[in-house]
Amino acid sequence: MRWQILLAGAGAVWFLFRNLPQGLLFFFPGLLRARETDDDGSLDPARWPAMEHVERALGALGFARAGAIEVRPPLSAPVADLVYSNAPASGLLQAPALHAFADVGARGGAIEVTFFTPFQDGRAVLTSDFRRPTVERKGYLAGGLPGTDVPELWAVHRRRVEHFEPGVPATPWSDFSAAGRVLAEEAVLAGPGRKELRGRSASAALVSIMALALLVFTTLQLLRLA
Repeated sequence: MRWQILLAGAGAVWFLFRNLPQGLLFFFPGLLRARETDDDGSLDPARWPAMEHVERALGALGFARAGAIEVRPPLSAPVADLVYSNAPASGLLQAPALHAFADVGARGGAIEVTFFTPFQDGRAVLTSDFRRPTVERKGYLAGGLPGTDVPELWAVHRRRVEHFEPGVPATPWSDFSAAGRVLAEEAVLAGPGRKELRGRSASAALVSIMALALLVFTTLQLLRLA
């Protein structure tokens, strides 16, 4: 009997460990923090040969490296990205060009690219070259096209932005530096992106609650047997 309770308790701890960091974001989305950081060279083309192709493709589209950021979920290691932008170096946005960020990071042994167009009111459009759930909410559009090359991904992103909530007045984002990328992340998470983050975290929150309940139950059972 005791070993069965111990086994159940160990399972509860494992599930809690795996799900709690993401689950916390359902209750406290503000725990997801972003900050500007230095490029640590982790995406150097010598280590990631695909990075040379990505940089060349982004450069051909008018994107230049703006810096680096890291996003830190609670109780987890930070996730780092290089940030690119196609905004003029002077910071003067020249309509009608579409200005955007391109986030480049390494996940699961592959280089991943996300085009990100934020607006001043927190609305945003994100298009990635990896699998991500398609989300269409008021003020927020995100989706992934796994395996799509950078030029085709940019073309899709442009079309998505052009057809994003027609008729709704939109003030373009103005700061396309790395610091501006952090501010854009915060604006989106404080606005429509908050619901998307909570939606992504709902299942982890449920599993965490169940695991915590099981852990409390097994602990009480062990105390009764002691």
